[in-house]
Amino acid sequence: MEWKRLSVVQRHKSRGIKTWYLRENSGGVISYRSLGTICKKVAEECLQRLLVLRFAMPGEVLERVPMEGAVREFLERPNLKMGSVEQYRRILEHFSRWCRSQQVGDLLAIDERLARKYYASLRGKSAWHCCRVCGCFLNWVYREHRVERVQPFKFVDFRRVAKVGRDSWSVKEVDRIVAAAPTREMRMLWALMAYAGLRIHEAAGLRQSDILGDKFQVIGKGDKFAVLPISGRLKRELARFGGLGDGLKIDKQKSIRELKKVCLKLGITGWAANHKFRHSFATNLAAAGCPVAIAMRLLRHSSSAMTLDVYTHIMPADMREWAEKV
Repeated sequence: MEWKRLSVVQRHKSRGIKTWYLRENSGGVISYRSLGTICKKVAEECLQRLLVLRFAMPGEVLERVPMEGAVREFLERPNLKMGSVEQYRRILEHFSRWCRSQQVGDLLAIDERLARKYYASLRGKSAWHCCRVCGCFLNWVYREHRVERVQPFKFVDFRRVAKVGRDSWSVKEVDRIVAAAPTREMRMLWALMAYAGLRIHEAAGLRQSDILGDKFQVIGKGDKFAVLPISGRLKRELARFGGLGDGLKIDKQKSIRELKKVCLKLGITGWAANHKFRHSFATNLAAAGCPVAIAMRLLRHSSSAMTLDVYTHIMPADMREWAEKV
């Protein structure tokens, strides 16, 4: 049997076309196949994957890996963070439904073409994140089944999504929204996000035992522990509600639905989401002249760059006011 010699090249670089091609030399007959990427590292990984498959042991047949069972096993791993399980479940269930629509039930049948096609079917900023989760899932599958393969999402050229500037609620608008909550539990949840800048899962999981006088403790993103002050406004909401018990345990999607209804009822326009409470908390800190170092501690950002990025979203009226002062 005559082996083909494989390599990766850029064919039309002088014309400004940076796409990488797979070059096959079979007995002097040369052919090219586009790899659909302008990244040299990705092209070389594609070549390595082809070489691994070509030099597999004679007679070796890769077993079939069903989608449903693999997703269930992946989500039941003990080292998977609790805050990530629901998010991963939602993304992988969507990926499973899409694969079924393409008549693909075997994970080993997913290749670069299908990965690019799935990415093209997604919209918005979350597209890259969904593909990253699917890539991590496929990496885990390959390790579990000892498959020597590069996960196909490595070969997707992710488009750069323009950052969208988002508005925030003023202090008065936040107070109106919290006061119009449909239930006392929902009001307490929104108050924790609005007056302490907590994320939705942090606010929903906060327990009475986490309240320590005029402070409270929270385990946030990345399992980071922090002790934060309780403001006078939040203290009044806690006294009004009573004990938090073992947490509010309110579903994220239910909170979003009720929030959109309340904003519509109050005539408050713009995007409505749970995270907008935290975004508004940060923006109102900036508008009040809070130092970046203090805001960074209150928001529990991992770097000052993240806090400064939030501080660039202060409202136009505040920008004009400070411009007039100068």
